[in-house]
Amino acid sequence: MRKFLIDTDTASDDAIALIMALREPTIQVEAITVVCGNLTVDQAVKNALNTIEAINTYAPPVYRGMHKPIMRPLFTSEYVHGSDGMGNMHLPAPAGKAEDMHAIDAIIHHIMANPHELEVVTLGPMTNLALAYLKEPRIAEYVKRVIVMGGQGLGPGNVTPVAEFNFYVDAEAVEIVLQSGMPLTFVGWDVSMDKTFIDEGDIERIAALQTPLSDFTLSCTKVLQEHNLSQYGRRGFDLPDPTAMAVAIWPDMVRAEFETYGYMETKSEQTYGQLIIDRFHVHQKPANVTICQEIDANRFKQKLLELLS
Repeated sequence: MRKFLIDTDTASDDAIALIMALREPTIQVEAITVVCGNLTVDQAVKNALNTIEAINTYAPPVYRGMHKPIMRPLFTSEYVHGSDGMGNMHLPAPAGKAEDMHAIDAIIHHIMANPHELEVVTLGPMTNLALAYLKEPRIAEYVKRVIVMGGQGLGPGNVTPVAEFNFYVDAEAVEIVLQSGMPLTFVGWDVSMDKTFIDEGDIERIAALQTPLSDFTLSCTKVLQEHNLSQYGRRGFDLPDPTAMAVAIWPDMVRAEFETYGYMETKSEQTYGQLIIDRFHVHQKPANVTICQEIDANRFKQKLLELLS
């Protein structure tokens, strides 16, 4: 059985990605580490614990991580996911608690305890992982692979014209990870706005399941649906974190990808957080990341329906 560690800034789409991982029988989630991003880290911890209880399969240990990015103030996204990050469901306090160990130490511990076996999936800013690497650089050699939801891919940004949210929150952290030598795959926001976008027909199919998790999914994405309609004129919602989770769980779902040298813009205020993709090797530097361009959208949606059933 494959082993995952999931690093998350738990809001609505993170929650759906957790449903996928915790209900997929071929995956064992060894740990969930939480970082600030969509929300404060404390709210994100609460959401992770609430989501684990809603899924009701098993409860991996949850570790609280960084309260702020490495160099900049925290920028959050309640305007996308609701004041609680979960579509304004305002769930009660969870029964579970976070572990005492800090997320940075938990990442180091779980990677080093499972050499060349643990796969890390990051769904939020990369602050926890970057600082774990700085504290213990050997994790770059011992981690099996890292699947990252982040970057604008080959499309526009969603916070600035060129920057995607997760990378914009802490671009310095992304640059540290990019230069670490970890085996990286980036699944950009553009992948979730393509054919994987959950449209009105998909929403009807989810609603027709009439299960606790299908109801949970539609409730926690209520504000996200409103945001997509007002911001992009699209009825439905994007699922950036679940598309990244799909790449992690089912690598053969990837239809198009390429290896390249990538680096982050961290100096310019106008373009801060942009992932620079040197697709045509202008810099003549060795590739340090695989960029996922497209996944099998029909299979993604079918798998999502199965795991919500």
